[in-house]
Amino acid sequence: MTAVHPVLIDVPMPIRTPRLLLRPKQPGDGALTAAAVAETWEDLHQWMRWAENPHDFTSERMEIRTRQMMASFLLREVIELVGVETATGQPVVWCGFHDIDWSAGLCDTGYWVRKTAQNRGFATEAANALVRYGFGQLRVNRIGLTHSAGNEPSRRVAEKLGFIREGIQRAANVLPGGRVADRCCYARFDTVGLPDLELTWNQS
Repeated sequence: MTAVHPVLIDVPMPIRTPRLLLRPKQPGDGALTAAAVAETWEDLHQWMRWAENPHDFTSERMEIRTRQMMASFLLREVIELVGVETATGQPVVWCGFHDIDWSAGLCDTGYWVRKTAQNRGFATEAANALVRYGFGQLRVNRIGLTHSAGNEPSRRVAEKLGFIREGIQRAANVLPGGRVADRCCYARFDTVGLPDLELTWNQS
């Protein structure tokens, strides 16, 4: 896609939607994330491989990870964002881009919503914004999305946003407790047909 070194790629932030401000992680987010993980533990432990032991998600450990992700953002290795509900100032969704291949213009996206903010469309709104940002600002060619079979909320988001289902990778996702699930794979290649969404981001 580009011969520019990744650290020179502009990633203007934040991204604003009607209800959300999506921003990179910043100092102090560790305690906020730890609280959100604690209240959402039942869901995360069911579907997220990293949610194995609740004792691993202290405020201190989350702050360490937050600052590591800040460094990864500057290096353009991973783009992890926090979605803050503008009406309340509370963080409600964690999302971003991972497995980024800048030379090929490929990346994957993902999201999770804290328990007290679920069933309000935040995952769909955040993912819609990320798809538009990925193709509009980052100029990627493909955005992938995967979820474990049985994760119906993630399936519904993928379908609402018109992701193309590419197939199933059998027993490809390892879940907490050593459980194994099929991986459902989706992708989008442009913004055509996305649900309408007003958004802006700071232009460089």
